[in-house]
Amino acid sequence: MNSRITPVELSSAPGQRRPAPPVDADSVDLRGLGHMIWRRRWLIMGCAIGLSVLTWAIVSLLPPTYTAVSKVMLDPRKAQIITNEEVVQDLDLSEQVVNGEAAVLRSNVLLREVIGSIGLDEMAAMAPETAAPLAEARALGDTGAIARAEENMTQHLVWMIRKDLDVYREGESYVIGIKVENGEAAMAARIANSIADTYIGNQISGRRDTAKRATSWLEARVDELRLEVEEAETKVAAYRARSLMADGSTLDTATQQLANLAGQLIEARSDRATTEALHEQLASVIETGGYSAASRIVSSPLIEKLNEERIELVRQDDNWAERYDETHVERLRIKAKMARLDADIVAEVKKILDVRRNDLEIARIREDSLQEGIALLEERILSISQNSLGLRQLEREAAAARGNYESLLSRLTETRTQEQLQEPDAKLIERAVMPGKPSAPRPKLLGALGAMLGGAIGLGIVFFLEMTAQTFRSGRELEGGTGLPVLASIPLQDWADSGLLTATRTLRDDPYSLYGERIRHLRTALLMRGGKEGARSVLLLSNAPGEGKTTTTLALAQMSVLAGKSVCVVDCDLRRSTMQKEFGWDIDCDLADFVRGDCALDQAVYTDPEFGFDFLVATGSHPDAADKLSAEVLRPVIDELKRVYDVVLVDAPALLAVSDALVVAQVVDTRVMLVRWGQTPRNAVAEGLAAIGEMRLELAGTALTMVDPSKSPESHIESYTYNAA
Repeated sequence: MNSRITPVELSSAPGQRRPAPPVDADSVDLRGLGHMIWRRRWLIMGCAIGLSVLTWAIVSLLPPTYTAVSKVMLDPRKAQIITNEEVVQDLDLSEQVVNGEAAVLRSNVLLREVIGSIGLDEMAAMAPETAAPLAEARALGDTGAIARAEENMTQHLVWMIRKDLDVYREGESYVIGIKVENGEAAMAARIANSIADTYIGNQISGRRDTAKRATSWLEARVDELRLEVEEAETKVAAYRARSLMADGSTLDTATQQLANLAGQLIEARSDRATTEALHEQLASVIETGGYSAASRIVSSPLIEKLNEERIELVRQDDNWAERYDETHVERLRIKAKMARLDADIVAEVKKILDVRRNDLEIARIREDSLQEGIALLEERILSISQNSLGLRQLEREAAAARGNYESLLSRLTETRTQEQLQEPDAKLIERAVMPGKPSAPRPKLLGALGAMLGGAIGLGIVFFLEMTAQTFRSGRELEGGTGLPVLASIPLQDWADSGLLTATRTLRDDPYSLYGERIRHLRTALLMRGGKEGARSVLLLSNAPGEGKTTTTLALAQMSVLAGKSVCVVDCDLRRSTMQKEFGWDIDCDLADFVRGDCALDQAVYTDPEFGFDFLVATGSHPDAADKLSAEVLRPVIDELKRVYDVVLVDAPALLAVSDALVVAQVVDTRVMLVRWGQTPRNAVAEGLAAIGEMRLELAGTALTMVDPSKSPESHIESYTYNAA
């Protein structure tokens, strides 16, 4: 026997799923996106071509439209003939002003003038539904009916012109374009030019009319103000004469005198304060230190001389005191002289004190006199001011009237000049010419846009189909939806419908094909874990019939044989007996016989020379044996097969169809769930996983079967194969 691979558990606990690998929500699989679009290319191309053809057919049936464009420019540059402000201001060309002028060009007032300049009869072809009633009214000669019909036709034409009129600003310039669309080329150009001409003409006429009205008003107002000025100046002169006779002087003279006295009062107060400070200082020193101390702070030539003599006598007395006492005749004579000098100093200090007292009194009298004079003068000024209030009021009225008169007189002169110099704020820079070909419709362009829109719709449908898919179309989707690793993505083969025998032979003849590599990948993931060898039992599960479970089981067996393993395939479907029917075997004893106890296990095992592995299958339908199928019955069978064979592959019925698969799942080492690409519903997979979970069983992983490489978003599924030849 070959060495056996010890089975290794793929989960740490029964029934436990590993979390899905983290996915960056901001990442975009550009290659997968491109592959998805390529798979659905025919849908996208069909939408694009269909909508393009439909658009082209519809547009080709529409009547032609001609477009004519005229342009005007708002010109801020004006000839500066007069320097003062104009009656009608030039436009300050801000963005708001330009937009406002564009609105004027679209106004129904201007469009009515355009219609009037062209004529209703010339434009009858534009509005035949309103032109017919006008013709009938004219034929009847009914004036009221004609007026109503003309008004109705004018309103209708205004609506039609505005509907096909586009007034736009060219970039950041002052140029305004006037684009008119019409079914007649000549009429389109005529309307565009008429709008521009009427707009410019209205500007000139409007400015001139405004200037004329301003001139008429100014002339009348100037005459009124001239009479008001004359009357006001007469009143001022008469009032001034009466005031001068009553007050004796003018207010200006009295005010000047008051200013002079105020200045003198300030000087007098300063002199009085200085004199008072000197007197108080001397009196204070005399009171505290006597006249001797006062003599030292006053400035007088006599006192300075007396002090010098006294100092000399003190020096002489000091000399005599060194040899004689106070009773000496000479010292007595010196003291007598000093006494006379002190008396003279005191007398001189008293004189200075009296002088300062007199100066203080004089300063006070002068200050009081000036204050009395100022008070009298203030009373006089108050009287003059009260009497001159009326004069100032009359003077202000006369000055205001004179200012208004002079201002309006100057303005009248300017307005008369401006009336003859009015210019429009805009000028025509491009006249519309009759277009040589229609501007719309454009079948080719719209057809191309239709193709682009159809392609976008096709892409939207593709994304909708992909986002709302109820099946699994990639390993990433399957792993994210189940939380289980995807062990392999097995591609769909051309011989899938040719029978199990053909599939097995093809794999045996070409084991290195894409299909063979995917099966080898699955075998490795299931049987080559843990670094040891030993018997391994593997159950392939599916949620519904037709998911490639039996084919995959036989392919795994074939690949294991090629790897040098002994293999036994067990078909536990006791109701359908798929393998026996497909291969047409004539078997004496089968799995059902063993379950019923009618034969030994080795008698139930069948060997077909066509294959390199053995089978344990059922023949026909055996409901009674299916009822006896249990884990206690199957576990010894699987254990015995594992003892004999390196690999035991078990094929069971669909998980959601019957409960047999849950019984078999309890006795095997490894379980893998097969999910058919783009076919098995997501809810079916969820129900199958729930059933396995309720049994507290684990799954090694999942595998996608029957994957169409040309439609799968996983383009790498066919990116690596090699030829073994």
